[in-house]
Amino acid sequence: MEIIKERVKQNGKKTDGFPDLNMKAYLIAEKSRFDNYENQYAPFYLWEKEDGMNQFLLGGPFNNIINSFGRPKVNNWVVLHQDINKSDEQQFVVVQTIPVPITSDLTKVWSDEKETFLKITADTATKAYITAYNPFTWEICRFYMSTDLAMIRKIAKDSLIYEVYHVS
Repeated sequence: MEIIKERVKQNGKKTDGFPDLNMKAYLIAEKSRFDNYENQYAPFYLWEKEDGMNQFLLGGPFNNIINSFGRPKVNNWVVLHQDINKSDEQQFVVVQTIPVPITSDLTKVWSDEKETFLKITADTATKAYITAYNPFTWEICRFYMSTDLAMIRKIAKDSLIYEVYHVS
């Protein structure tokens, strides 16, 4: 994990101002820290338009990652709600993926996610909250970034807790 941290320290600013990139959060979870069960590096990108994503993935910059670690799978989600307040404060993240049962009323799922979104984004410690869904797997993804570690721990349940090492 120290190698990853050093790479983020050296290269994190390279995505600052990248075309069509609304936010990139460099996330690191360390085993045994915050009761995490494994180490994980999880870069999280939020693109305004696919042009920027295509430029990043296919136009060269992503080759640095491929050359160092191989070509990872890239999850894609359709954003339902987003609220982002970039900050240099120490921040923590929980990313949760929740299956949407086949019997669920999708209109209600959407309404419930909006209600959760409004509740969480009303908290001033919330620096980013994004709700998205994957219509291929029928899952909801919730990305919650906050300066309030106690709240992150409460929400995390069995999820990893990430520390944010840089935000572009």
